[in-house]
Amino acid sequence: MGQGRDVVREHYASPDIIDRLLVAVAEAGYRTDKLAPEMLYPFDQLHGREIAATREHVERLRLKDGMQVLDVGCGIGGPARYMAATHDVTVTGIDVVPEFVATARDLTQRCGLDARVIFDEVNALAMPFQDESFDAALCLYVGMNIVEKAHLCREIRRVLKPGGRLVWSEVALGPIGPALFPLPWASVPADSYLIPPQVLRQTFVKAGFHIVDFVDETERFIQTGSSPTGIAAPAAQQVANQVVLGANFVERRQNFIRNMMEGRLVSILIEAEKP
Repeated sequence: MGQGRDVVREHYASPDIIDRLLVAVAEAGYRTDKLAPEMLYPFDQLHGREIAATREHVERLRLKDGMQVLDVGCGIGGPARYMAATHDVTVTGIDVVPEFVATARDLTQRCGLDARVIFDEVNALAMPFQDESFDAALCLYVGMNIVEKAHLCREIRRVLKPGGRLVWSEVALGPIGPALFPLPWASVPADSYLIPPQVLRQTFVKAGFHIVDFVDETERFIQTGSSPTGIAAPAAQQVANQVVLGANFVERRQNFIRNMMEGRLVSILIEAEKP
């Protein structure tokens, strides 16, 4: 990742995330010293369509008791905590943004899940895990920041056990371009690495994955973003987005929805399996 990793850190870095997020949680009426994962759902599902998407994507993993699950680009740990809270699994979340990892650890401890969910600052292109370490992997909206997508696919395949499932969501180039910036994952085009859907699909095939399902989720995003502000999430989610992802997130989210409505961008879900 090299320089690209530094760009990602700079784009997502935000001081005092945990302190400001806990203020928002307290203002919502919760005790911050003892939280339940579901209390955080309005605050910690920082990807398109929020907790609804997390539930749908995790269901595709077909998790079973005792599984080891990898969350690539875990952010502040929302999906990882969801998986551990709803399934008897152990989750390892990795991210290159130190502030995200620290926040994920803090929130997970407050939820009492730190024995089954661990977080580490790890470069996903050079993971320190042994071959065939995980039964399943989740990767939600990470690829837009990574130019070496093929390398990432091969690295995830390496650490998956045979038969292991990967659920991956990514924004891809639409039929009408170019994209309008700033966007949630990049402020300028030079920091955004998008490819057409058909190229994305072939990247997985060439990496040795069997494609189980390949879904265009664009229309669902447009429906979610149908409010005048471009954000249909509750107020708590909007607060969390701005605390974690920056004060200009509303503008970036609006641009994202506009790009999809105009055919400049599409959102793709890939369900793949390691043979």
